[in-house]
Amino acid sequence: MFKFGAKKGIGNPMKVAILGYGNQGRAQALNLRDSGWDVVVGARPGKGWELAQKDGFAPVDFREASVQSQAMMFLLPDLVISEVYEDLADLFSKGQREVGFSHGYAYVFGGISHFPQTGYFLVGPKGAGLLLRENFQLKKGLPGVIAVASPNATTKELALAYAKGIGLNSQTLLETTFQEETECDLFGEQVVLCGGILELMESAFQVLVEEGHTPEMAFYECCFEAKLILDLWMKEGPKGLSKKISPTAFFGGLTRGRRIIDQNTKDKMRAMFKEIRTGKFSKEWGKEALAHYPLLTQRLQEQESSLLEKTFHQLKPRWEKPLS
Repeated sequence: MFKFGAKKGIGNPMKVAILGYGNQGRAQALNLRDSGWDVVVGARPGKGWELAQKDGFAPVDFREASVQSQAMMFLLPDLVISEVYEDLADLFSKGQREVGFSHGYAYVFGGISHFPQTGYFLVGPKGAGLLLRENFQLKKGLPGVIAVASPNATTKELALAYAKGIGLNSQTLLETTFQEETECDLFGEQVVLCGGILELMESAFQVLVEEGHTPEMAFYECCFEAKLILDLWMKEGPKGLSKKISPTAFFGGLTRGRRIIDQNTKDKMRAMFKEIRTGKFSKEWGKEALAHYPLLTQRLQEQESSLLEKTFHQLKPRWEKPLS
């Protein structure tokens, strides 16, 4: 079925169905097509369907896309994947098929059926779909991970070829497991990326304002500069950053930062990790979805009227303007 090239994966890749045309679905479908893959888009009527048409695809429903393809890539929201997967399970439960994901949540916590003859693979870009597409068009690679759970010898070759096709950098591609990717991804989101950093910035912003400083100054110091310091950290590394910042900043961060991130904080992190591993978080998330997302809705409403949101939109046009 396949022609393999040394260290290049599949020479003549199989037809793949991209199920879902959102952030990741659109980027991966476009990149694969530009890489010479035969792509069929599966989508539901609506914005994704219409966008796929504008991009030159002829979208079909999920079942038709799966019937036409030899491999299916589920790029739907985590809690939607299980429903669609089970609806399509009859197509690959009795024969050799390849089923892929970009995040392991549905495979690990979504309650989907695992069929012994099906090849499961994960190809996860370490970045949003928009960034994946932009880097691909600039001929830059993006870091990513792959995982394989399969009795089929061809599944790993497919995963590697797929990773190359969507524009992942082979030099920064890590091999992992579904379990590890899922636990690390959820932990990173909750403790650092979408929880810790954002809550820290907002709380610090609020303290400076409450102490009588202007929102604009508080924003620059606690939010705008967060990106700059992270960019410098990624460029120079931990020690390099310490040597690049001022001695005052180095000393202040060293002696005060650990008052915030102390052993108590690490204990809370471990408790949060345990909630992920035991499935407690996934149960909470499932209940939130069944209740039509009351916590998420409330948070968006709070953000809409917050001083931080107002200050962001007030300042953003200024820093985007060219020097004059």
